[in-house]
Amino acid sequence: MCSIQRAWLYRTRLSLIFSLTFFLAIGVSPTMAAEISDLPLDIDALIAAILIRNSGLESQRLRVAALEELASSAGALDDPQVSYAIAPASFGDSIPSNLGNALGVRQNIQLSQSIPWPGKRALRSEKMAARAEATQHSYLGSRLELVAEARSLWAQWWYVNSAILTNQEHQRLSSDLRSVAETRYATGTGLQQEVLQIQTHAVQLQHQHIVLEQEQRRVQSHINYLLSQSSSVTLNRPLGQLAMPELPERARLEQWLLETHPALSELKAQSNVALLNRRLTEKDDYPDLQINVGYNELWNESDLRLQVGVSLSIPLDFGKRSTRKAAAQFEYHSALMVIQDKRSELLSELEAQLSNFDQAAHGIHLIETELLPSSEQTLSAVQANYEGGGGNFYALIDAQEQLLDMQLLLSNSYAEQFIALAELNKLTGGQLWPLGATK
Repeated sequence: MCSIQRAWLYRTRLSLIFSLTFFLAIGVSPTMAAEISDLPLDIDALIAAILIRNSGLESQRLRVAALEELASSAGALDDPQVSYAIAPASFGDSIPSNLGNALGVRQNIQLSQSIPWPGKRALRSEKMAARAEATQHSYLGSRLELVAEARSLWAQWWYVNSAILTNQEHQRLSSDLRSVAETRYATGTGLQQEVLQIQTHAVQLQHQHIVLEQEQRRVQSHINYLLSQSSSVTLNRPLGQLAMPELPERARLEQWLLETHPALSELKAQSNVALLNRRLTEKDDYPDLQINVGYNELWNESDLRLQVGVSLSIPLDFGKRSTRKAAAQFEYHSALMVIQDKRSELLSELEAQLSNFDQAAHGIHLIETELLPSSEQTLSAVQANYEGGGGNFYALIDAQEQLLDMQLLLSNSYAEQFIALAELNKLTGGQLWPLGATK
């Protein structure tokens, strides 16, 4: 062992001893002061809690509700307008009304109501409803994103807790090997370097355990963020294996994607908004009406005081209407192009996630059927030979490390497969895992 390795080993041992001594001195464990979550060890319960508690999602839901309220009144008429004017009493010989005499003025009262050209109000209502629909699909997309993120974090949470248990089992095995090595060294049948080697291996396992605990802490903090609660809340560990649904054939997945993905539905609603806006712009070629009713005391004859009239706007172009119609046309075709681009992007992402799933599935099959059984048999054979007084000690350490790598790789492959399924579920609009279903 070189001097650098010895120095690193010495510092690592001091660090571990200091940490254990500190926590024993204050009488608590590092996580004892943290709040314990009462959340069940169930992915569906976690998703349900996130969908209820997440403040960002609730903000989007309220925005949808606001637009739906606006859509209900988008086609309403504008407020009527009232105008009131007075003239000096010197106009005319006398003021014809009692109120005018009392105030010493002649009065002119006008009431007007604007009425859009037929069809404009309906188009405004449809346009606002389409905007509300687009926002609703955006909300559903964010909801699916949260569900996919929750499943991905659940897979990471399951993996890191499984890895910690695997590491603890190998630490126990390393401790047993250390006892054997020390016994052989004490009886003169073993070497001191074997004892030092197993001690180094034990420190490496302890360091790996610390790394896994920090990863556990990071994943836990992210889950707590989605739950809108303190990052110090300690979550319960998952139990059992990751439950995964059956994966349908590719054609079925593509059909679900094109029919139910919220992003495509949102873009279709936005293209409908652009289409309705173009139709509204075309309606600007027709005049709006304004009905006027007035009472004018400037007229001495009472039969002339009441006035009723209609005003029309004159839709002269001057270039502004034609340019607005052209711009609305461009916006509509742009929205259609965005839909095509998004469809291609999502189909490409579907292919990538299917590749990730197949890769993880192949790795799981290879590890479970060949690599893991071979590593277990190798370790058992080498360990039995070494404990019987023969064998190569370094081969024993290598066999244990290889088994640990295979076990961690298997757990990681299961987590990666689960994450790929979570992404596929998001791409297909939640068809793989309908909310409330566990498989």
